[in-house]
Amino acid sequence: MRAGSGRRWIAALLALCALLALSWWWYATSRHARIDPEFVQNFIDLNRRIDDSATAVAYDPTLKLLAIGRESGRLELWDARKADARIARDAHTYRIEHIAFGAKDGIVLTHSIGTTMMGLDPHGMPKVWDARSGELLLALPGEWIGGPLAATPIAGLYLIASGDELHIYDHARRAVVGQPLRLRGSVTALASDATSGLIAAGTSSGELALLEPDVTGEVPRLEVVRKTSTYGLESRTDILAVMLRDGGERLVTVNWLPKAQRQDHPANIAGQQAEIVQWNTRNWQRERTFPHSLQTVHWASYTPGEPWLVLAGNESSRGRIELVDLRRGEAWRYKANTTHPVAVLLPEIRAGLILQSGGATRIRYLDQE
Repeated sequence: MRAGSGRRWIAALLALCALLALSWWWYATSRHARIDPEFVQNFIDLNRRIDDSATAVAYDPTLKLLAIGRESGRLELWDARKADARIARDAHTYRIEHIAFGAKDGIVLTHSIGTTMMGLDPHGMPKVWDARSGELLLALPGEWIGGPLAATPIAGLYLIASGDELHIYDHARRAVVGQPLRLRGSVTALASDATSGLIAAGTSSGELALLEPDVTGEVPRLEVVRKTSTYGLESRTDILAVMLRDGGERLVTVNWLPKAQRQDHPANIAGQQAEIVQWNTRNWQRERTFPHSLQTVHWASYTPGEPWLVLAGNESSRGRIELVDLRRGEAWRYKANTTHPVAVLLPEIRAGLILQSGGATRIRYLDQE
C-alpha cells in the first residue's frame, strides 16, 4: 500500500469514527436532556384561544418531543427541552389522526383522515418529517386510506396501515417494501415491543393479531404469530389502542363493546361504550379487566414505557379525560370543555396535558401517589 493511500484510508476511518461518536452523542444527549421547567406553562399560554382543535397528540421521551395534529391538518412539533421551541407545518388537507415517532431515525410520521383513492385528497398519504427541523422528507406515493402508524422492533422499519392492509416502510430506502398484510377489518391500532420483537395490531372488527417482522430475505415481510378476536369479528368493535407488556407476554387493549354488551344510555350521549382488557398472548385468555367510568370512549393512547392509559370520551354529555393506572387498577378522571378532547403524559415531570377547545390544561397525574 502506498503511503498516500494509507493516509487517505486512515483519514476516512477517523471521519467514520467521528460520525459515529457524534451520532451517539446526539442520541444520548437527546435521551437524557431534561424538559424545560417553563415548557408546560408556556405551552398552555400559547394555546389559549386557539380555534384549531387538537385531533392527535404523542410524546416521545427519547426525543423530548411533543407532536400535535390539528383539525386543519396542521402538524406542530414542540421541543420540550426548551421553553418555546415549536415548528408548525401545513401537513395535510384534513385532520391528522395518527402520529408515530422514529427516535433513532429522528423522524415523525403522520397520517390524516383523508384518502388518496380516486384523487380525493392529494395530501392524504402518509408523510415522513424530520423531527427537529420539521422538514418534509417524504410523502409516500400510491393509494392510501388514513390509518395508524408505528415503529417496528427492527430499526429503520415502520408500519403504515391503510384500510385492512399493513405496509412496511423502510426509511433507509425511503420506500414501502414488500407485500402488504391483510387483516379482518380496517386496522385501527398498532404497537410493538422491542424485548419480544412482537407487533400487535387491532382492527375495526375486533381482530387482534400478533405479528413478527421477518428480515431474513431481501425484502422484509410480516408473519402472523397468533390471532384472536374480542367478540367474534363483529363490525364496529374497534380496537382503539394496544399495549404490549411484560416482554410481549401480555397485551392490554381498549376496545368497543359489541351491541349485545352495551348498556342503554340517553340519546344525547354520542359514542361507543368500551372496555379495557389484559390478555395472555400465549393462549388469548382474558386475565383482567380494568375499571373506567366513562360512558363512551372515542380515543385511547399512552406514552411508551409508562403503565398508564389515556382515555378520552364522555361522562353524561360532558367530555372527560380518564387516566388508567395499569399497576394499581385505578382510574382518575379529569374535566374537559369539549366532547372530543385528547391528552398526553409527560412522565419526567409527573404531568399531563389535556388539549381541548381553545386551550390546554395541565394535570398532575402522579400527585395521588
